[in-house]
Amino acid sequence: MSEQAAFGTGSEPVESPASDRSYGRSFIEALHYADVRIVTAVPESRLKDVFQALPNEDGIRYVPVTNESEMPGVVAGAYFGGVRAMMLMENSGLRQACEPITRFAYAHKVPLVMAVTHRGEFGEPNWWGHNHSQVMIPLLEALRIPYQRLSTIDSLSESIDSAFVHADASQWPVCLILEGECVADVV
Repeated sequence: MSEQAAFGTGSEPVESPASDRSYGRSFIEALHYADVRIVTAVPESRLKDVFQALPNEDGIRYVPVTNESEMPGVVAGAYFGGVRAMMLMENSGLRQACEPITRFAYAHKVPLVMAVTHRGEFGEPNWWGHNHSQVMIPLLEALRIPYQRLSTIDSLSESIDSAFVHADASQWPVCLILEGECVADVV
């Protein structure tokens, strides 16, 4: 099965050989392609190249926050202002952001787009990363949030744009799970 698996299938993507392009630059280009104007995040190491580039990126406002529970409010405000915005976090942040995501989704039908890095994927050398992976998919499924796993940088632009189309049409949050060549090596 390819990395373009349907939302919410939970199927494992097939990884392709690493590309010559950096994941960081590819991710920034994908944000521009999808017309994302605001990115809110708690920086983390698997997207370090993205976080180094965002503050100086023309056309994208970077809004750092102190914890993930602040992100849904930033993205909801942008949505009501007619601007595409994305939450960017490690999968552990899903637990922190659960209440505001749920409140915006169930009470107000606000489409929220989030991209999370997959800590705990196969090859994770850090003992503390594995529990993040064990609860990520069950948590998304419990909240009924559709998700798609992305493992190749060639899939980023179309997938990010499709996530916004899906969220807007369904009036519901969606999640992109970044792994493989879409993130920095596990450290």
